[in-house]
Amino acid sequence: MSALPQDSIKSIEVPERITLRLVLKAPEERDVPRLVELANNRAVAESLASMPHPYDADCAREWLAGKSGSRADGYRFGIYLNIPEPAFIGIIGFSVPDEMGQSELGYWIGEPYWGRGYATEAVRSVLEYGFSLDGLTQMFGDCRITNVGSRRVLEKSGFEYRGFAHSFCRAIGEEVPVDCFALSKPRFRGLQIKRKG
Repeated sequence: MSALPQDSIKSIEVPERITLRLVLKAPEERDVPRLVELANNRAVAESLASMPHPYDADCAREWLAGKSGSRADGYRFGIYLNIPEPAFIGIIGFSVPDEMGQSELGYWIGEPYWGRGYATEAVRSVLEYGFSLDGLTQMFGDCRITNVGSRRVLEKSGFEYRGFAHSFCRAIGEEVPVDCFALSKPRFRGLQIKRKG
């Protein structure tokens, strides 16, 4: 949930990834109206660190430009339902790895799409891509202690609990307790082999 330091923020071209039900690809300007529609929801904003509330088209364009300070700045994917025309439903991304090979994962799904496994599907695909990159050895993620759904996503994706901390939530304007998780590249690779086996 913590925002990245401004000097670590970059917009990086990402490949299109296709899962069973989703297309993950670079978000586009034409996604702005749908992005605003889904992000301008207090329930979504209060579960994230850097998302403001209310959320308008200027916020969406700032995010698209890679200037929002979100963990999804860096390697950024829009999450789209893979139906005849891809339909935007959320965002996922991870920061540029630091000198220790560590990165932070961030994601959100619009409330109408909660509870259907889309976040887990997107997280697993992005982890596969992230851990294929040179230099990324460990991914971190966190969620508000009240966000049971996000905690399940992290655990189902192989993340292990590392304790709790406090993080500033922009929508609320105060620090909130968060559960912290980590996933190493070797653990992720081992879990991949198990799932395929």
